[in-house]
Amino acid sequence: MDNIVVKVYRGKGLESVHHGAISVVDAEGNLTHYLGDPDFSTQARSEAKPFQLIPLLRTGAADHFGFTDRQLAIMCGSHTGTEEHVEVVKSNLAAAGIDESKLQCGTHPPIHYGIDKRLPREGEEFSPLQHNCSGKHSGFLALASFLNEDLDKYLDPESKTQQLVLDAISELYGYPREKITIGVDGCSAPVFGMPLRQASIAFGRLANQISDDPKMQAILTRIKTAMTTYPEMVSGPGRFDLALAKTFPGNVVNKIGAEGIEGIGFSDPPMGIAVKILDGNVRALYPTVIEVLRQLGLLKDVDTSHLNPFVNPEVTNYRGLVAGQIVADFKLKNA
Repeated sequence: MDNIVVKVYRGKGLESVHHGAISVVDAEGNLTHYLGDPDFSTQARSEAKPFQLIPLLRTGAADHFGFTDRQLAIMCGSHTGTEEHVEVVKSNLAAAGIDESKLQCGTHPPIHYGIDKRLPREGEEFSPLQHNCSGKHSGFLALASFLNEDLDKYLDPESKTQQLVLDAISELYGYPREKITIGVDGCSAPVFGMPLRQASIAFGRLANQISDDPKMQAILTRIKTAMTTYPEMVSGPGRFDLALAKTFPGNVVNKIGAEGIEGIGFSDPPMGIAVKILDGNVRALYPTVIEVLRQLGLLKDVDTSHLNPFVNPEVTNYRGLVAGQIVADFKLKNA
């Protein structure tokens, strides 16, 4: 099949494969490269976070509450729940005069626990502040407060807060709002179903501040500046998104989403990229993205040391023995 992106080997024997869809567009949003179906219909998930921030800036709420670029960056992010991340989210809520009990993102062990191979202590409890989406939710709550909405309903798809978010998603992704299928994300926020190609268009627009509206251009500049100045707020140590940001400092905006999706925008050369692993397995995502960048010539004359842990990673067993390897194996097609 022509949409296999990754092969998983045990020893020298092929054990599994992962299929994907890839869309690459130029600054005008024209498809230049692809694999599989670039219009595969999927959910944006956390990949959409930078665009969910737009109404906070567009309404003036961000300036009203005095949010810094560092605070805005964590609203775009899927942070790892470190003490630093928690403190920034707390500062967001404090600036808007909102108690953390209003967060409706739920709880999970901090992502950095898994990265550090750390187990929760007996009886240890976690709070919504450590949830990877708490930054985004702090932005939603600030917007709802600015709009004088009921804070208990800030995730209601029919609320003014979420309707403004939907407007922004439709505008930047270039897709009619009535065609976007609304679902429920892992953090209980609305999530958006669209063709994959729209994600590549959106990230190309973000990276290059492409809009007919000068006010939107300024908003996109501010979001990009926040993400590129504070990439550790968007992601965290040991994460692929931070490694990619460090590989192309100031030149890339990128965001992972659950179920194996990644949106990427480059300023030089101007382009947008979206990658989706069809079975949702994230182990195939990072090698696929790196191979896309290699085939597009973006890794030439670049220090790729930050990406090395994610290039065709080894498969290990419970004793730590190397049992195989995950290998990106595909060729992009010209549109």
